[in-house]
Amino acid sequence: MSPSLRPLTAADLLAAEAIQEAAYLPLYREPAEILGSRLAVAPTCCWGAFDEDDGLTAYILSHPWPAAAPPAIGTALGAPPPGDNWFIHDLAIGEAARGLGLGRALVRKAADAALALGLVRGDLIAVQGAGGFWARMGYADPPDLPAALAAKVAGYGPDARYMTARLADLTA
Repeated sequence: MSPSLRPLTAADLLAAEAIQEAAYLPLYREPAEILGSRLAVAPTCCWGAFDEDDGLTAYILSHPWPAAAPPAIGTALGAPPPGDNWFIHDLAIGEAARGLGLGRALVRKAADAALALGLVRGDLIAVQGAGGFWARMGYADPPDLPAALAAKVAGYGPDARYMTARLADLTA
């Protein structure tokens, strides 16, 4: 049976933290409180995949945020300023759920929600070699990064890549 998709709730955050713990290097791990700030900013843009026992197997945390201004790792968010950009903070797939196409499905659900909020473009920082996945989803490296943004991206680790996309391309 395929996992079902639904918006995340605060009750799912400890399970999301556990998936993050298994999926990411220590630099990228954040406590449930930090993850919860993303959920609070944009609950319709945060989705999970759940098994038949309602156990979280994968999730995406995303929210409106100014383009080319990714929040630092470990930063709790407040309300974003007005804008048209969507930021993917985190996409993590539990080991047992890998290979099921959940990453693509979760990105599409969250992108649809972002479009419904009036957002038209998106950005993210790909880490741990995930740039290829994001490129297949429709993201690309911008031609030139301003020095301040390049320095911020470098804080996400040596292989971090800042990538951008049009939301309409992600939901097709």
